[in-house]
Formats: sequence, structure tokens, C-alpha cells
Amino acid sequence: MSGVGRVAEIGVKELKATASAVIERVEAGAAYVVTKRGRPAAVLLPIEEAEDLVLANADEYLRMRREARAAYAKGKTVSLKELR
Repeated sequence: MSGVGRVAEIGVKELKATASAVIERVEAGAAYVVTKRGRPAAVLLPIEEAEDLVLANADEYLRMRREARAAYAKGKTVSLKELR
């Protein structure tokens, strides 16, 4: 959650009672861990942060990252000069 500051906790009961206000705060950049009986159950994130999280764990991205790390370990790198 790179762009999100401090993450607050909110219980399910409180969330149900204040959902509209909580969603407005999330839209403004806040993040919450939703707890159920005191245990973490879910996370509320601004949509931009959620998109980043999903993309960072997408199969294609994970495959590309593994391949790049393997190439790096084998010394198959390209200098910055060569990229330009």
C-alpha cells in the first residue's frame, strides 16, 4: 500500500453504521483494515491502490518478474547506455 498513509482499523459494526462516511474517506485516500470480532477480515483501499495491488500480483507480471530475476542472476543484463 505504497500511496496510502496510516491504516486505521474499523469494526464491522461501526462500518455498517458509518459506511457512507468511511467510503468518502477511502475515496480521499484513507485505508482501513476491517475487523470482525477483533480479527482482521478485509481491507478497504482507494481504487488506485487496489488496482496497483491487483496488477502487482497479476500472473503475467509475476512471470515477467521471475524471468527478469533469473536473467539477472545469470548475468544477462543490459547497460543503461544500451537501453538508450
